[in-house]
Amino acid sequence: MAPVTRSSGYGPSALKRASALAVLPFGGDMEQRPFRADEKLNELNDRDDMWGPLLFLRPARHQPLTVTRTLLLASLLGGFFGMLGNVVLGLLLAGGAGGKPSVLLMPALFTGMYFVCGQLSLAAAWNRRARLLSRRLDWSQLTGRPLPPTRDDQQAAE
Repeated sequence: MAPVTRSSGYGPSALKRASALAVLPFGGDMEQRPFRADEKLNELNDRDDMWGPLLFLRPARHQPLTVTRTLLLASLLGGFFGMLGNVVLGLLLAGGAGGKPSVLLMPALFTGMYFVCGQLSLAAAWNRRARLLSRRLDWSQLTGRPLPPTRDDQQAAE
């Protein structure tokens, strides 16, 4: 007769079962699957017209979008649109007797908003892709094999 062992259901055997169930229908593991939104966000990141006059600040695809660069982008956009907002507020409040907010308030708010939103969305997607491309490039250099085409390159060819 085999000894009886008690298990909470959350031990190693339960984890193995859970990881075995975490396989996607098309055969890939969940750990290898990129975020779905990353593809759309990186399509936006890759479009030159979306960067406009700030195109010179876009790094190469295999380089990360650093916090410093994101803050610089946010301050340029936030400063411009914040000052534009100041002009609109100045025109709207010109006839009123109320006090006017500080000139630096709108640019500071817009810069903070652009920075937080950029870090959570566009920069995060860019950095995940950059990390993947950098690893692939390092692997290619170590093994001496050419890089296989990425999904982005295949879609561009079609």
